Amino acid sequence: MSLRGLRKYWVLASKGFIQNLQYSASHLINTVASAIFGVIYIYLWRSVVPSSGFGDYTPLVMTYYISFNQTTMWFTQFGIRAHVKIRDAVRSGDVATELLRPVDFFSYRMASEYGSMVYGLIFRGFPVGLMLSLFGYYLPRNPATWGWTVLSLVLGAYIAITHLYLAGMTAFWTTEIRTVYWVISTLNLTLGGASMPLEVLPQPMYTLARWSPFACLTFNPARIWLELSGPELIIPAVVWTVVLTLLAQWVTGMARRKLEVQGG
Repeated sequence: MSLRGLRKYWVLASKGFIQNLQYSASHLINTVASAIFGVIYIYLWRSVVPSSGFGDYTPLVMTYYISFNQTTMWFTQFGIRAHVKIRDAVRSGDVATELLRPVDFFSYRMASEYGSMVYGLIFRGFPVGLMLSLFGYYLPRNPATWGWTVLSLVLGAYIAITHLYLAGMTAFWTTEIRTVYWVISTLNLTLGGASMPLEVLPQPMYTLARWSPFACLTFNPARIWLELSGPELIIPAVVWTVVLTLLAQWVTGMARRKLEVQGG
């Protein structure tokens, strides 16, 4: 890809970032609410986890786990609006114009959402992390861990955006995407390990969740950050990134053909 091609995606991401600046007041409320939920989860797990811990998780490690996830979920899960934007564009008919733009439709949505999620991490996630740091916040000892964590978060965000992009694309065939959205969001939060390590799940469900794309959103980045696992957890994220990209492009092609057949 040429520098000019990269620049247009940078512009899209910048616009996604800037658009969020006008909602700072409402975002402050959400940030405080997220911190409160983090405190609840911390006290809940402190009361449940035995002092000897279970597996890799002691009460202190669970505190680190919750603090990290409540911080980074603003980058890997919350604030994604791709499904809503696609749904509204389909309903209004504006999607026909968007598909004619000289930029890949999926990449266009992806770049815009990345900008919004960087805003979420800086102005919503980091403040939550600072609040929860009063209970303890882990900083990796190995400098390489920082890099692997950033990479895992970037891939996790990509997977999360693709999930909701696919949910939004169902608007080409259905009149309401709400059910699909809630199913995907629930799976992202539960099988992603946002509020609990996946090890607490029954063995069959743990195995399923462990190798699903959902674990790449919060569970795997948290394991890497806490140095409970190594960079090998990047591999499933890379695999799911490729698989979901191919699926998204295939669905986009089907949607484009459906629009053209209907005379859109």
